Amino acid sequence: MRNRKSYRKLKNKQTGRAELVHRQIAAARLGRPLWPGEVVHHLDGDSTNNSLDNLFVLPSQGFHAHMEHVLRLERRGQPHLFPEMLRGIRERQTVTLFEAILVD
Repeated sequence: MRNRKSYRKLKNKQTGRAELVHRQIAAARLGRPLWPGEVVHHLDGDSTNNSLDNLFVLPSQGFHAHMEHVLRLERRGQPHLFPEMLRGIRERQTVTLFEAILVD
């Protein structure tokens, strides 16, 4: 059985609701609230490491699942058909996933 990841939460004083800290940090860094469906990924896989350089915002859970799949293949030594898709993550750029793909 897999262990569930533990994510830190804080109470939002304006809404009174508990919010995930890594999502609050990512929203503050972007300077806007996260859009519905956006996923904040921990690059090192450690859900307790909420440092800015460890967080990456993805547009959807589908992109997140695909990225995890590609990274798993890479760790096994299997090549990926489109290695430029993850260039922004490897270089730890502060751009969106789409900008990292489209920039040459």
